[in-house]
Amino acid sequence: MLHTLRGAANRLYRHLPESWKSEYRARRTRSSYLANTRGQSIDDTTAAAARAWFQSHARPLTIVIPSYNDVPLVREAVASVERTYPTADWRIIIVDDYIDPDVVARLRQLEGPRVSVIEKDTRRGFSGTINVGMAAADDDIILMNSDIVAQPGWLEALQYSAYAIDPHIGLVSPRLVYPDGRLQYAGHYHARQHAPQWWSHFHTGAPATRPAANVAGYNRGASGACLYITREAFDRLGFFDDEFWLGFEDVDYAMRAWKLGVRSYYQPAALLIHHESASRGYSQGHRELASMRRFWGRWEEQLLTRHVPDDAPLDVVLGPASGPLWEAYVRSLADAQTARVVTYHRVSSAERDEDVIARLSGGDRIVLAADWTAAETVWLATAAGGLPVYLLPGIESASHPGDPALQAHIIAGYRPDFDYIAPNPWTQRQLQHETAWEARARIAPALVPAALPVASERVVVVIGASAPERDGIRLTLREFDHVLFALDDVDSSADLEAVVRRRPRAVIDLVARANSLVPLALMSCGAAYISPSDPVLGHQVMDGYNALRFDPRDPGGLTRALVDAISRDAVWSELRRNGHATAERAAALAPEEFDRALKTFAASPI
Repeated sequence: MLHTLRGAANRLYRHLPESWKSEYRARRTRSSYLANTRGQSIDDTTAAAARAWFQSHARPLTIVIPSYNDVPLVREAVASVERTYPTADWRIIIVDDYIDPDVVARLRQLEGPRVSVIEKDTRRGFSGTINVGMAAADDDIILMNSDIVAQPGWLEALQYSAYAIDPHIGLVSPRLVYPDGRLQYAGHYHARQHAPQWWSHFHTGAPATRPAANVAGYNRGASGACLYITREAFDRLGFFDDEFWLGFEDVDYAMRAWKLGVRSYYQPAALLIHHESASRGYSQGHRELASMRRFWGRWEEQLLTRHVPDDAPLDVVLGPASGPLWEAYVRSLADAQTARVVTYHRVSSAERDEDVIARLSGGDRIVLAADWTAAETVWLATAAGGLPVYLLPGIESASHPGDPALQAHIIAGYRPDFDYIAPNPWTQRQLQHETAWEARARIAPALVPAALPVASERVVVVIGASAPERDGIRLTLREFDHVLFALDDVDSSADLEAVVRRRPRAVIDLVARANSLVPLALMSCGAAYISPSDPVLGHQVMDGYNALRFDPRDPGGLTRALVDAISRDAVWSELRRNGHATAERAAALAPEEFDRALKTFAASPI
C-alpha cells in the first residue's frame, strides 16, 4: 500500500508546474535545515561574548569574493553580508575570473559605495583570483566563496576569535553547512589512516548540531570557502600560492601559518551556508590532482615520510586528570626508556600552557599526553613538527556523564594527528566508533605488585558502595565472622596501601573502571577480586579465573560471589594466585610494549 501511494505521489509531482516544484524543493530544504540545526541560532556563551566584544572592538575589513560566471550566487552572498551586518565597517571586492564582458557587466550592477568589482585579463584559478583581491585590501581580510550565504552572528564570532582568544591566532574558519543544515565544514584533518593523500573535513554530512562539531578549537587546516585573516597574519604569510589551481591551497596556507607561529582556529559560533556540492568526493580532475602533487611536494617530509630517531627524547605531559596511580603508571613506562632522555612536564588545567608549548615546539621529539587535560598543549607543541602520542586512560568522556559539553570537548580533543595507545580492546573499538581514529597500540595498565601475601585476615574491603549496599554486605559477612572495611575509591598509593595493610580475604570493587590499573593492583594484594561484569575489562578481569564477576541486574549475584570467596578456600586460593600472576605479567610486559609502540609510531607516520 505504501509503495502504491509513493508511486502515485511521484507521478503527481512530475506533472506539477515547474514553479510549484521549485517552491516545494525550497520548502523541503528549509524544513531539513531547521531539523538539522534544530532552529539553532548563534546565542550561546561564546556568541554572547563575541557580540559584547564586537560592539567595542570591531575592526574594518575587506571581504574578497572570487567569481566565475555565478552572478546570482554572488548577488546572494553580497546581500547576506549586507543583511547580517548593515552598519559594520566592511567593504567587498568581487574579483572576476570568467573573463567575459557580459558577465563583468552583470557583476558591475552589484557595485555600490562599499562593493567594487575587479576585472582581469586572464584566468588565474581560485588562488590567483583571491590574491588579486587580497592585494587590494588594506585591513583584515575575509575570503568568501560566491556560494556562501552568511547567517546572523557570523562576523562578530570570527573577529572575536581572531583577537580575543589567543594572540597567536591569525586564521579563523567558521562552521559551514549545506542548505539542508548538514555539516559541510567543521575543521580540517589529514586523513592519514584512511586516505593519506587527502585532507578531509570533520563531521561532513552530519547534522550541524553534532556536539563535537560545536566545540571551538585549533584547526590544522583552514577553509578557503570562508576564512578570516588578520592583517598581521597576512603581513607575515603573504598571498596564497597561485600554483594551486583548485584544491589544497587553503590547507597549504594554514600549514605555512603554523610553521611561522601563526595559529589557525575553528569557530562553530560563526555559521554560514555553503552551496558546495554535497557529492564531491575523493575522485578529482587533473587540476585537483596537480594541486595535490604540489602540496605533497612541499609537505611530504612532515606528514607522509616523517622520521623520528629511535633515541629521540620523550617529553611526558601530565594534566590534572592524571590521578596519583595513573601518574605512577605513566612514570613507570617512561622511566623504563633508558635509551631516551625523558622529561616530565605538568599543566595545571585543560587550557593550553604556553610555557610548555614553547619548551616542546620544534625538533625531533616524542611528546606524550597522559590525559585529556594535557592534549591541547601537546597538540599545539607538535603542530609544526614532532610526534604527538596519546596514552589513553580510557574514553575519558565516560567519566563525566552529567556534563555533555565537557564530553564533547574531550571527544573533540581526540585528534587524528595523535598516535594512540589504548588500555584495552573496548577503548580501542570505542575510540574508532566515537572519532574514526585508530589506536595503533594497546597496553594493559599495571603497576609492579609486591609479593603475594601468604595468608589473609577475616576482612572484606568494599569500594564504591552506597550505604544500603554496605549494610547488605555487612549482614552477609556476619554469618561468616568477617568484618567490612569501606572506601569510596582507590585513587592513590595511600588508598592502595590502606587495602594491603588489612590483608583482606576479598575485595568488592563497585566502581566503574576505564582500565585495568586499579583492578590489577587490587588483585595483587592477596584477595579474591569481585566486581560487576562489564565489557570494558573483559580481557584483564576474567570471571572464574582471576576474579568473580556478577550481573549487577541480579539482586543475589554479589552475595553468591562473596560467599564463594570467603567460604571456599580452593576458590579463594586460585583466584588470588591467578590475579597476582595476571598483574605481574601485565606489569612486566607494559614497558616493552610501550617501547615497541613508540618505535613503531616513529618509523611509520601513516
